[in-house]
Amino acid sequence: MVERRKHSDLFNKILMGLNIACWLTFLAALVMFHYARPEIEYGIIRYFNLSVREGWLHTPKEVLIALLYVCAGLSLLTIVLNRFRARRQSDSLKVNLITLLIISLSFLLVVSL
Repeated sequence: MVERRKHSDLFNKILMGLNIACWLTFLAALVMFHYARPEIEYGIIRYFNLSVREGWLHTPKEVLIALLYVCAGLSLLTIVLNRFRARRQSDSLKVNLITLLIISLSFLLVVSL
């Protein structure tokens, strides 16, 4: 089979940009998770009888949920656009986006409960 594609076109570069945007959004969600989650009570904290925040912070949790929705939406959009674009057997499946979509949706379930 003869490869007729010479180089990446604009659509392929847009897909790559969306892929990077998905991962950067997920990275921002992880940072917000760190600040929103309840504090962990270690043994030394218990020994010195220090107070520990046991609940989620409201505003960072809302930002976290919004970032996870954006991440899942961008991932799904990129998967659908790639599906329209990739017609050959040799075209990549973008497994990283499928994995990111599954992780984002499961993370949303954990945070929402």
